[in-house]
Amino acid sequence: MAVGVTAAWIARSQQAANGATGALPTGGPLIARGYTEAPAGTVLIANDPNGGAVLKELRIKEGQIVKRDEIIAVMGNYPTAEVNLKIAENNLLKTERLRETTLKGTRVVDLQLEEGALKSAIENERLATILRNRSGRPPEEKDLEVWLSEQRIKNQEASLALNKRRLQIDLEQNATDIVRLKAAVDQALRVREEALVRSPIDGVVTQINSREGEMASGLGIAKVVDMKQLRVFATVDELHLPRLKVGSPVEVTFRGTPTVYRGKIAIAPMSVKREKRSEADMGVASVRQIEVEIQADDGVIFPEILGREARVTFL
Repeated sequence: MAVGVTAAWIARSQQAANGATGALPTGGPLIARGYTEAPAGTVLIANDPNGGAVLKELRIKEGQIVKRDEIIAVMGNYPTAEVNLKIAENNLLKTERLRETTLKGTRVVDLQLEEGALKSAIENERLATILRNRSGRPPEEKDLEVWLSEQRIKNQEASLALNKRRLQIDLEQNATDIVRLKAAVDQALRVREEALVRSPIDGVVTQINSREGEMASGLGIAKVVDMKQLRVFATVDELHLPRLKVGSPVEVTFRGTPTVYRGKIAIAPMSVKREKRSEADMGVASVRQIEVEIQADDGVIFPEILGREARVTFL
């Protein structure tokens, strides 16, 4: 009796394993159940921690097609970030205009006028020297007049040099201010951009985890899937592992349509999943299974539906 019970238990375990995979007898094609998924094309979008915690505006709904860099949500700190950006841009514009109008305009013209006045003073002194030498005035008076004239010219030269130096210092300070204000604008742009949640890929919104007026969910705001990267995952028994080679051809059909899609094994099974299956009359049996990733052949496109049941035939 013990031998008979053991044999029956082994037979039922094998039947359970074969039933789970839908495999045909050895020598024929291996048939298994599967489902569509896009692990490489699935993105869970979450807001930046510094981009505001409250979801101010949600611009998407489930099933909507979105483009890369399209704004899907606006965070609560966006209005403040927008105002700060405008202030930073105005400060930069004012400083740049100061450089162009005053530092490179009025101040430069004033210096040119001072240079012209100095040249005129020097020429006038040369003429005065000629006239002074021809005059019959006392030498002491002539010497005093020369000294006074030299002092005036020296003062003009010193004033011109000082104004040029001041202009140079102001230009350098202005250039430093422009660099600083440009950095402030860039920072304000980053803060505002963090308040705008964009889709990183072209795809379809398959799940929304956050709602307007609420704190952004720890699960993220939304899930977007690139349907062009759909794959089929087929579950088969570990016993058929030797038959599953990367590049081996397969045929895939989906529930509700007779169309046959051709593909190939994309990734060899890396691990074995062991499940516990209850047997009504024999207790619990161990069912060993693996998932095989199937990729469509060139020019073939799987139906763009996630979780769709499929029938995979390994040729």
